[in-house]
Amino acid sequence: MEKILVLLLVTLAVAHAVPDPRGIIINLDDGELCLNSIQCKSRCCHRTSGLSLARCAPKASESSECSAKTLYGVYYKCPCEWGLTCEADKSIMGFITNTNFGICQDASSSRK
Repeated sequence: MEKILVLLLVTLAVAHAVPDPRGIIINLDDGELCLNSIQCKSRCCHRTSGLSLARCAPKASESSECSAKTLYGVYYKCPCEWGLTCEADKSIMGFITNTNFGICQDASSSRK
């Protein structure tokens, strides 16, 4: 019984050790392979074509191509950085086929 208790305590100590802030499945850096945008620090899992591997990528900057939203969690064009809006086709067909691309614009200037 004592051996089991010691083994349990050692296991808990190892499990409680300070984890690496970069995750294996979530909190991935740009350039790392991903399956969904929620895994990436930038919240953009990007692929260049339907046959390419998806990798975490930075969000789109002003005047860059962007996607408004994705149904699948993987983008062909990343969404805009904070404070920018993606002026894109927001139809249901563009949403389903992942072709709702646009251009990132400053949110305050697009309302004028």
